[in-house]
Amino acid sequence: MRTPVQHLEPAVRDPRKLRNTALILTAIMIASAVGIFVAYLKLAERQANDDTPSFKGRLDPNQVLKVWRQDESEGDLGSLQGHVYVIAPVLFSDPERWQHTRAVLERLAKKYADREDFHIVCLTVDPENEPPKKLAEYAKELDATLPKWWLAATREESTHKFLKNILRMEVYPHREDGKWIYDGAVVVIDRDRHIRKGTVKMSDRFRTDAKFDFEAAAAWGKEHPVDGDTTRVSRDLEDLLVHVIDHVLAKPVTKQ
Repeated sequence: MRTPVQHLEPAVRDPRKLRNTALILTAIMIASAVGIFVAYLKLAERQANDDTPSFKGRLDPNQVLKVWRQDESEGDLGSLQGHVYVIAPVLFSDPERWQHTRAVLERLAKKYADREDFHIVCLTVDPENEPPKKLAEYAKELDATLPKWWLAATREESTHKFLKNILRMEVYPHREDGKWIYDGAVVVIDRDRHIRKGTVKMSDRFRTDAKFDFEAAAAWGKEHPVDGDTTRVSRDLEDLLVHVIDHVLAKPVTKQ
């Protein structure tokens, strides 16, 4: 026997209850959003007041570059693990392209002359035309001696890939109209092979990373002097670089 179909009345929704529920849900969403935003601002403020150098990647021990140095000996950046060093891509044959960077490196060499755990590595972007014999000549001009200050060269392709893919430089070295185009910023490597950068406080709540490009800093300072001082920007950037180096030199190797 077929069961008779029951007549179902549609549910009657109480508009007042619906409005109350909607208001409650909206209030919860707003409160959650405000809470997240406040937490973000607090985090940003803590970060802005923290001058600890930031991490920008890490060198893989299997990808560390092997080079030829100014005394024609073979060197391996992997051998510097546990030490602190800076890497500066340069074109030795064009000293004007890195004159301000050179001055900074010379001051670093003097400042840390007694530190056996600090090194400077100048890596030529044109190894084909700047082989070890040439590097020996440039080393005399710079008074760059091993093991403190390396003048290094390797295969062009290896160097350029290392700079772009490993150090994450902004420009892949290349020629335009016969002129080398490359990113000459100084890079700091800590004892654990981390790439470190300084941080600059932009406001009470936010900070940003600083790029140690001293040629750009000198050009900017010349066009935008601070209180008439064209070298203020460069000096501040150098002070920040020294701060980063001092910070990582004070840290021991992390046990892994």
